[in-house]
Amino acid sequence: MPQIVDWEYYSSLFSKVPEAEFNKAECLAEKEVMRVIGPIRWANITEDTFGYEQLKDCICNVIDKMTEDNKSGKGKGVSSVNNDGYSVSYVVQTEEQLRSELQSSIKNWLSGTGLVGAY
Repeated sequence: MPQIVDWEYYSSLFSKVPEAEFNKAECLAEKEVMRVIGPIRWANITEDTFGYEQLKDCICNVIDKMTEDNKSGKGKGVSSVNNDGYSVSYVVQTEEQLRSELQSSIKNWLSGTGLVGAY
């Protein structure tokens, strides 16, 4: 299956990932979304699938969320960062908690499409 989201679509709405890093980020985001949807349902998705545009936006949101989380250190066991008077604290401290939070967000983004079962 080719990429669901291409650079033109992503860059027209979002801007956190540079073009040079986009393909890798998009692939990782699709894998996370596929984990939630399930491989069998994922394999049957086409451009005619109900909720396809919502799926594209979901993948873009996952790209941005994963990029933010990587830059901030979330999921790396960091509970707070202090840098010259600037302090940030996180609730999410483990990779498992971060993945669970991301999967919950994906379910919310795709709610009502039928792509994630009864959500």
